[in-house]
Amino acid sequence: MSRRVRRRSQRGFTLIELMVALVISTLLVGMILSIFSRMSLAYRGQQQIASVQQVLAAARAMIELDAKQAGLQMPQGYWLAPDHTRIHSAVEVVDSYSGGKSDEIKFVYADLSTQAMVMAGPPSPDWDRVRVDNTTGFANGDLVVVSTAQAPIPNPINPGVDADIAAFDACVLKISNITGPMVDFVTTSPWGESSPTLNDHCRLAMPGGPQPSKSMMYKLVAHAYRIDPNPARAVDGVLQMSPTGDLFGTATDWQDMAYGFTDIQATIQFFEWTDLTDDDGDGDAQRDFWSDSTVQTRTAPTDPATNPFKPPIQMSITLVARTDRDVEGIATAATPNLTVAAKPNNNRLGNHPAETLPSSTDAHLQGSRIYRYTTFQIDMRNLGVGR
Repeated sequence: MSRRVRRRSQRGFTLIELMVALVISTLLVGMILSIFSRMSLAYRGQQQIASVQQVLAAARAMIELDAKQAGLQMPQGYWLAPDHTRIHSAVEVVDSYSGGKSDEIKFVYADLSTQAMVMAGPPSPDWDRVRVDNTTGFANGDLVVVSTAQAPIPNPINPGVDADIAAFDACVLKISNITGPMVDFVTTSPWGESSPTLNDHCRLAMPGGPQPSKSMMYKLVAHAYRIDPNPARAVDGVLQMSPTGDLFGTATDWQDMAYGFTDIQATIQFFEWTDLTDDDGDGDAQRDFWSDSTVQTRTAPTDPATNPFKPPIQMSITLVARTDRDVEGIATAATPNLTVAAKPNNNRLGNHPAETLPSSTDAHLQGSRIYRYTTFQIDMRNLGVGR
């Protein structure tokens, strides 16, 4: 009896039992691999999304810093040598400059960390040299702005109630040489001019010349942002910055800042003294947002005698970026809709409608990518007119 029990206990698994176990094991391994694959796919997708959001946040911080300081010590604009009869806005937008796509944005302001007081002006009527109280921080080749405070301008929003607006006459120059307290300026194109008088744009900006112990010289900050329009680099979506503000449109000093950007849209709210039409539908006829070519027209260089400057109050900027490689799984079906159907020319997003992805005609919009965008607003406080 004991011998039979011993044999039965040593018998093992049958072939059917092994096959059933193998099938179950295969199913379990398959399920585990499927779960792992999905988790890995989701992780990679989240990594790419996080990367896009980080790039957007970094670009936003950089552009927002410039936008908040735009117009510092030059709220009514500034004068340049090549077109000395026109005044330039401290904020300038070139609407959809690359063929109906991105805008180009320019910001100009004084860097208060490097400044000097003008102690003696140039020999009238020339603007080729000044004497200052301190040249620390300045160097040959620096771009500077010479700014002179003028009588305050009554606030157009609530005259007699709101604070008056600080007014400045300002012109941009380039230092050619520093000798002791004497600063010489370039008098050749594009930063200077030799006729009819040396640096005539400054003479026109400041008919009385700089005022000793009142006029100030600051380092100039001029930055412009765009997406590289070069068709050969369209697929890269290169966000670029010009360290001289692209003031002359020469396209020679653009620097690559980031990749994966597909759109920049800028809209501006202007204070319109005599306007009785509520264009943007917010119940305020005198303060309207513009997102079409009106933004370019109103911020372009202008003759102040025939076209008075309309100060911006607020600015809204939208940046769009995408993953730098194709994603597995669910990709974005269309680019963000950066306009409002009810008011396409007067909204805070821009004037670029959504496009189905991938595009068969636009090299910027290829592949299976994930898109994200951010919109932020800035009060243009340095331009003098508060909200």
